[in-house]
Formats: sequence, C-alpha cells, structure tokens
Amino acid sequence: MKRLQIMIEEDVDAELERAALEARTSKAALIRLYVRERLKPLPPLSADPIGRMAGADDFEPAAIDDVVYR
Repeated sequence: MKRLQIMIEEDVDAELERAALEARTSKAALIRLYVRERLKPLPPLSADPIGRMAGADDFEPAAIDDVVYR
C-alpha cells in the first residue's frame, strides 16, 4: 500500500469522522472505499479491441535491420 497525504476541508473531515465511527472503521479505510467506488476499473484485456488483435496473425517475423539501421 502507498502512503498518500491529502488536504480536506474541516467540515468534510468532521463528516468523515462521523461516518467512520458509525461504520466502526477508520477514516483511511472509508477514503479507500470511496475512491475505489468512484474510479472505474480498467476493462479486461479481452474487451480491448487492440488486445483482441494480439495473436491474430501468424507469420514469420521479417528482418528489419536494413530499415532500422540505415
């Protein structure tokens, strides 16, 4: 886990403290939960059009030294 320092308004901190006491958890745990709920997870690689192209072709690689090292 990575340590992250943030600044929030005093009224938000007070509300967070109240919610943490009510949930019987820490303010940090609530913040992690809220951030995780708000951020959208990355879609699986199978849902990525570029990811689905991986392995679509089957051919021997060509030498590119003449192109790259000219």
